[in-house]
Amino acid sequence: MLTAGNAVSAAHVAFLAGVTDKEINRLVDEEVLPPTLVWREHGRRFAPLTAPLAQFYFQTSDELTRTMRRHVIEHITSRLAQRADFDNFLILSSRALHADFDWSLKTDFCIIGLGKFVESVVQRATQLQQAEEYIVEDRDVLGGTPCFAGTRVPVANVVAASDDGVPFAELQQAYPFLTAPLLEDAKVYVKAHPRPGRPRRLPEAESAQVIVSRKVVRPAPERA
Repeated sequence: MLTAGNAVSAAHVAFLAGVTDKEINRLVDEEVLPPTLVWREHGRRFAPLTAPLAQFYFQTSDELTRTMRRHVIEHITSRLAQRADFDNFLILSSRALHADFDWSLKTDFCIIGLGKFVESVVQRATQLQQAEEYIVEDRDVLGGTPCFAGTRVPVANVVAASDDGVPFAELQQAYPFLTAPLLEDAKVYVKAHPRPGRPRRLPEAESAQVIVSRKVVRPAPERA
């Protein structure tokens, strides 16, 4: 069953699905999602399984009616809920993804498959998992602000500077540890874990050369 521990934010699901968090919340407001996928205590949170269903719902809007799309989501979720390993599917665990399950609905006229949406979400989940290896949230490092592992550099500041048009070479001059893949990891992380307020601009950000935390933060392998 869905719990506070295995539910994720709308932004997290939105990143996995390639949609916006507003669209994810629309699925609740318009009663598209089955209740088993939504955790409502202290704000909305969602089962990761929501992601492929949401991607299917929005990407097939030109081909299928709203009623049919809702029916497919209800059908797939209902079939999964009957399985003893439903909890694995709720969190899209690797065990569930390799389980024998038909992600399709057969009608008298066609077969509607969700397999490609599941594969797409798994790819994005892998991106996010990789990003989380290089970015840490530690209460003893800037009060838990997400930083590049081993530094006191907030990822949101660097991403904001890049989005504002600061050339990568200039960013790398300010933050010598920064690589293009690491910057992409940071952008992925920020999309999935947005924080309120606008980050400080580059000139106001702390220099990456001050890697002075005396507390050992979770190490991450070098990002080439």
